[in-house]
This record gives sequence, C-alpha cells and structure tokens, in this order.
Amino acid sequence: MMAFIQAELIQLNVQADNWKDAILKAGQPLLNQQYVTKDYLNEVIKIAEETGPYIVFTPHVALSHAKTEDGALKDGIGLTTLKQPLAFGNKDNDPVKYIFTLSSTQPNGHLDQMAQLVNLLSKKDFFEQIDQAANPAVAADYLNQIAKE
Repeated sequence: MMAFIQAELIQLNVQADNWKDAILKAGQPLLNQQYVTKDYLNEVIKIAEETGPYIVFTPHVALSHAKTEDGALKDGIGLTTLKQPLAFGNKDNDPVKYIFTLSSTQPNGHLDQMAQLVNLLSKKDFFEQIDQAANPAVAADYLNQIAKE
C-alpha cells in the first residue's frame, strides 16, 4: 500500500498574504512533483470565488481541490501549515491554518481522500502533532502512522 502522504508534499509554517496566495503556495509542492498542473491550482481559486469558501470544511482546515480534468496528473495529498492563519471568508471555520491539497485522477477519488482525512482529523492530538513536527519528514511519519490505524 502506498503511503498516505509524501514528505515532499508537506510544508510547515508558510507565510502567505491572503487566501489565494495560500492556495497557490500550498499547491506548489504538488506542482513541483507533477501531481497537478498550474491550471489545477487556478481552478481551485476560481471555484472558491464562484461558490464561496466551502473548502474551509471544518475549523481552521481548508481542502484545496478541483476536478480531475482541471489538471490532476497523479493521486496525492499535500499539507501546508500557515505561519499566520488567514481568513478565507468562512465565518464559522476561519481562520485557516492547515491546507490539504488533494489531487485525484479518479472520478470519485476526492471522496476517498476526504474520508481518510476526516478520520485523521478526528484523532484527538492531530493538530498538536502537526504543529510540533520539526520538519516535513516527521509530519509525514506521523500522518502515515495514524492513517494505518
């Protein structure tokens, strides 16, 4: 079984100017590793502008994703933590500190990825563990460990 998340798709304490900048920066590792195209990240922003900040689905967490045909090249999940949490315009769940960027080549692949994420987010010390991770490798080890539970 493939690891849930790769260390090279994790960034910690990223500085972003606003929610759009945060989406682009969070997607950069997936772009660099050829999981998604630039169009994919632009589409995430366009969808959020058109439909509202529904991507902020739980307090402090945004799920950045677009459709497979918008430029998903490989299946993967990235995680970016923001140095300063930002408002995405979702009054119930702002500010956002954690951005998961999803890329799925399967029509319903995002649903599987989201189900896995909901399971992870339900772990009681999830956010503390991520915040205390010294580097992306430590964060990846933790996430991959609890994803197997």
